[in-house]
Amino acid sequence: MEPRDRRRHEDPTLGAGPAVKDESSGTGAPSPFVTGGIPTGAGSAAAARAAINSSAILEPGTLLGGRYEIIAMLGLGGMGAVYKAYDRDIEREIALKVIRPDLASNPELLQRFKQELLLARQIAHKNVVRIFDVRESGGIKFITMEFINGRDLRGLLAQHGKLPAAEALDIMHQVCLGLAAAHAEGVIHRDLKPGNIMRDQQGRVVVMDFGLARSLDGGGMTQTGAMLGTMEYMSPEQARAESLDERSDLFTIGLILYELITGRTPYAAESAIASLLKRTQERAVSMSEVDASIPRSISAVVAKCLETDPKNRYQSINELIAAIEELQGKRPSSVFAKPLPSGVSKRTVVMISAAVAVIAAAIATGVWFIGSRLSPTTHKPVTVLLADFENTTGDSVFDGTLESSFGLAIEAAPFVNSYDRGQARKVLKGPLSKGTILDEANARLVAEREGVSVVISGSIGKAGNGYQLTCKAIDALTGKVMGQNSSEAENKGAVLSSLGTLATNLRDTLGDNTPESTKLAQKETFTSASLEAAHAYSVAQDLRYAGKTDEAIKAFKNALDLDPNFGTAYAGLAAMYFNKGRREEATEYYKLAMKHVDRMTEREKFRTRGGYYLASMNPQKAVEEFSTLVDQYPADTMGHSSLAYGYYLQHDIKRAIEEARKALAIYPKNVPYHSNVALYATYAGDFPTAEKEARAALELNSSYAKAYLSLGFAQIASGKYSEAAQSYQQLAAVNPSLAATAEADLALYRSNPGAALPILQKGIAHDLADTPQRSEDSAAQKYVMLAEAQLMMGKTSDALGSLDKATALKKDAVLFPAARLYAQAGQDAKAIILAGMLSKNLEPGPRAFAKVIAGDIALRHNQPTDAIKNFQEAQEIFDTWIGRFDLARAYIAAGAYTEADSELSSCVKRRGEATDVYVDVVPTFRFFPATYYYLGRNLEGLKSGGASDAYKTFLGFKVAEAEDPMVADASRRAH
Repeated sequence: MEPRDRRRHEDPTLGAGPAVKDESSGTGAPSPFVTGGIPTGAGSAAAARAAINSSAILEPGTLLGGRYEIIAMLGLGGMGAVYKAYDRDIEREIALKVIRPDLASNPELLQRFKQELLLARQIAHKNVVRIFDVRESGGIKFITMEFINGRDLRGLLAQHGKLPAAEALDIMHQVCLGLAAAHAEGVIHRDLKPGNIMRDQQGRVVVMDFGLARSLDGGGMTQTGAMLGTMEYMSPEQARAESLDERSDLFTIGLILYELITGRTPYAAESAIASLLKRTQERAVSMSEVDASIPRSISAVVAKCLETDPKNRYQSINELIAAIEELQGKRPSSVFAKPLPSGVSKRTVVMISAAVAVIAAAIATGVWFIGSRLSPTTHKPVTVLLADFENTTGDSVFDGTLESSFGLAIEAAPFVNSYDRGQARKVLKGPLSKGTILDEANARLVAEREGVSVVISGSIGKAGNGYQLTCKAIDALTGKVMGQNSSEAENKGAVLSSLGTLATNLRDTLGDNTPESTKLAQKETFTSASLEAAHAYSVAQDLRYAGKTDEAIKAFKNALDLDPNFGTAYAGLAAMYFNKGRREEATEYYKLAMKHVDRMTEREKFRTRGGYYLASMNPQKAVEEFSTLVDQYPADTMGHSSLAYGYYLQHDIKRAIEEARKALAIYPKNVPYHSNVALYATYAGDFPTAEKEARAALELNSSYAKAYLSLGFAQIASGKYSEAAQSYQQLAAVNPSLAATAEADLALYRSNPGAALPILQKGIAHDLADTPQRSEDSAAQKYVMLAEAQLMMGKTSDALGSLDKATALKKDAVLFPAARLYAQAGQDAKAIILAGMLSKNLEPGPRAFAKVIAGDIALRHNQPTDAIKNFQEAQEIFDTWIGRFDLARAYIAAGAYTEADSELSSCVKRRGEATDVYVDVVPTFRFFPATYYYLGRNLEGLKSGGASDAYKTFLGFKVAEAEDPMVADASRRAH
């Protein structure tokens, strides 16, 4: 689309930035890019316009340098006008800043300005706006830079008054990361202010307008004694025109953070000059005094930034980053509360947080990156198994309640990963035949078998009117006690706080070298829930581990009845519903969990957000969350496993396998991790590895359903159809619904639709029965497969009925496959409606599928050129196996046989991807055999030998009594 056309189609709600108002006309327009040079005082835009020769105002459609087409003016500033423009060379929108003619005619000023821009351009960081070039065209000098679609902080403050502390910290943390990159290059900004900081629609924050920046090694755009900058946000030393270093920027960060959180400036006065004088002479009023609800820890960080003497501030941007990250909990954080004063409430409120680690992993059945944060020193991963705490208090509320909280606190050390206690009980009851009591002795047996290095045991007992807690770390192999600790709690409300201290001390034993200041800060970071809710949560976890999904759901809901603010219980429910295939309910519970994310530890936040993105099929964001998780906590196997699944959904199979193997390397006997490697190896077309890993998983647990799926695919790929059928029959005993889909997929792979029909009909009845296993998603998917079988048999009317049932039942679950079959059956209108829904999705996969549907419709109407265009556009959005397959069909129809040969060869090479065409872990291997039919057709078109062999290969996949017109045609062509 040409720039002018694109402007006509722009959504007027985009770029919901503050109005850049032209005071001379009294009109304003939303500005998706606000540069820091735009003045904000009354009449300032009119003054700026007067300073600019009217001939320099560029009208929309103006072309600069034969390359930059002006779309709209965004604002006027002291340096010139800022425009939104379209760069024809790189085919994207940019921001273009035209330098005022009176400034551009001053050679010395222009040269200095160029030097400053060169300083800014050398800063390569995602939180700093990118400067592309300084250019001249027709006597107009201008700068090209990145176009940011978002709002500046001044606009956010104008709209909201102030921001929640967590949001303000996130914004300024990103600002600090950008400034750190600048400071590392020896560049200080000197003109930070809310108008120079923008946040785009994805939450990325960028620092802009380094027009006053200077190098620490040389002069800038100043003269001796000159004071440059924005008066309201100057540091005291800047106001005194003294020599500046990076600590000047830190003062301004404090000013902005103060304003974001309180909604007011710390040095309020009757004029900007008066305010400036106050900050050179007085300390700012504490934020906590302005608003008692603001945590003192945040107030202290801001106060240190605002010290009048630079020597008393943070001495580097990295020190400030560390302080903000501690406030955010991005440094290791505790999950235990301090004792509350007596009489707070009848129900004792305590600090608790439960291990959503296992939950996140279960989402994907063993399921971004802001910046690397290194732990104080690297440490080899340590796996620990937490034994049951011995409870001698006589109070059952402590039974099974302390372990998950203690385990999560131990995991505050990034190198520590807790072994799944549910899996440990399964091993204990199964292979070891030792029951389910996970005491110290039994925990050692499990640890030895599973390769866990450390066992941790603990106890709680009465001590006068209070309680005593103990714990010890034991080398699982030798039984040697590595260290032990104890702590006391004055009352029941102090137990979990005491447990936090106990965990901190035990982490030291395991090798945690986190700075002491950070450890102290950990005790200030907590969530609160009732002890009874914590106990109910532990019961829910045990039920989940035992595979009692429906009972676990009830227990999670019980925990929420006791504490409606228990975020991790919502996350637990979300995971349960996700595993049951009830994605909509899972997404809703994740949303509820996210409302309480401020009560979670850092690991929990990453896991919960990542789980939400997986449930809502947003793999890009899931990858971002889990990448950051494993970057900060490299021993987090659930993070590696979840990250692998995110990569799988993005078709990045190489990375998926890498991450899956990282998890497996830490826990080599973990069943889901073996199954995951098998799944990803299948998708990569490495069927021998897939079979090996699937068998390893089933040897450890013969009831692990998805391993049978990978095993069946490997057997089909080897032509062992009877063995695959047997594997699927074994699967039926574990998961009847998945088995029905797999068996029908095998029947259609072999062009035996008559066999597929009863399997699918029985499967649908099972999926829709009023049982806990009811799954409308699964039933809708089977209705689509039923329609495939009916179309293969020539029963178009029946097929359309099945498709209508599928879309009426759960349209979102079958948008692409249903649309594809509607197109095949000539129901263009219905196909187009579903394709339209796909095209509105933000993710590339669904948008690519929408283009595939458009191509399928064009191909059916004998319009191969239009079909090719749509299929190519689909591949540009997202490279899929089905997209290449359909593109090959279109090339054959157009007589472009060489191009078709390339696409078909790719389909054969990537046959593993055909097992899951929809990237939804739903068997689709039935699509692959047709590749050889079209290879035969293409070789005929090339008038090349080998067509007969291709047809015979295709027929070799099929049963003798195949009921498929494609089989009949291939038989005729093969002879």
